[in-house]
Amino acid sequence: MARITRIATTCLVRDLHTPFVTALRRTTQVVSVAVLITDADGRTGHGEAPQVWRVTGESLEGIEACVRGPLSDALVGSDPGSTGTAELRSRLEGAVVGNGGARAACEMAVLDLLAQGTGQTLAGLLGGSADAVATDVTIAADGVAWTPETLAAAGFDRVKIKVGVDEADIDRVVRIHDSSPGVPLRLDANQAWDVERATAVVEGLRTAGVPLEFLEQPLPAWDIAGHAELRRRFDVPIVLDESVFTIHDLRRAIDAGAADIVNIKLAKCGGLGAGLAIGREARAAGLGVMVGSMMESELGVSAAAALAATLAPDRVHDLDAAWWSIAVDDAASPYRGGRFHLADSPGLIHAATRVLRGSHGPQVSSIDASAAFSAASVGSA
Repeated sequence: MARITRIATTCLVRDLHTPFVTALRRTTQVVSVAVLITDADGRTGHGEAPQVWRVTGESLEGIEACVRGPLSDALVGSDPGSTGTAELRSRLEGAVVGNGGARAACEMAVLDLLAQGTGQTLAGLLGGSADAVATDVTIAADGVAWTPETLAAAGFDRVKIKVGVDEADIDRVVRIHDSSPGVPLRLDANQAWDVERATAVVEGLRTAGVPLEFLEQPLPAWDIAGHAELRRRFDVPIVLDESVFTIHDLRRAIDAGAADIVNIKLAKCGGLGAGLAIGREARAAGLGVMVGSMMESELGVSAAAALAATLAPDRVHDLDAAWWSIAVDDAASPYRGGRFHLADSPGLIHAATRVLRGSHGPQVSSIDASAAFSAASVGSA
């Protein structure tokens, strides 16, 4: 790979076919920033950073400022192909505190370039070999219960139900179970409960005969002790999501006995390198690993799927985010048969082409080696 000469960003806005409702927010769009990195040979790599106010705290403006400023300073003029991916990760982590989505997008774009340069898929570059990974699909917390027919039509055989919005959680989960009795149920409260409410819901569902595969992030992110208490109270596996951004968060959770599974998301941990490190340490400690995504497009989800294919190709992950913004009749959709299918083209070329052609509202800024702004068109790169 030649040295990096230019970084550009564009805003991606994509409408969802169905509103996405959780205990944290309601949205009808994917809103994110795409990052374009160009090297001295004219090759381009792409990455994506979602705006997620209620989880990462990153905004479109903040992501673009971070990419244009400290992350550009760290990358422009460097040659990651010569220095290696460990040095790439170190440069990005040393450039800014937090801003995981912005860092992840930049690292993603550079690794896209590296994969293209060697003719590999992104998963192949990371050391994975699977060409598809299983994923659940989310049932939003808006009172809509899916039938077996609607589930089959969507092509998924595993669901994750968003809960924590109101007091009707138990009744709604029971209805979904009764309508699709053979479908394993995952619950995600997105930090909405306290220990007693979480206990009451699990006990209520147990009384109703509803088996749960796991319960994800029932308590506030800071309440590690509370999650450990829930593990002592009942045998439903606890997944930590918002509680684990970094490998240090993971270690605290392990020491406290607070988790059975960890949900790794690129915008939380800061990139694929960090995600690999967290996943490998979690597995070494006996925890399960699930790779998830924020509400982002096929570009970001493709990178997350490459991580999933490398860390845990046999698990059912949580990678349905892009499905919400893909037309139901899209014959080229990567979602088929309850799995996200990774493209066999080098890097992220396939996903970037699909996403950038289908986005709207492009507002682009760029940085070159002299740190000067100029207009650019990411979509035609």
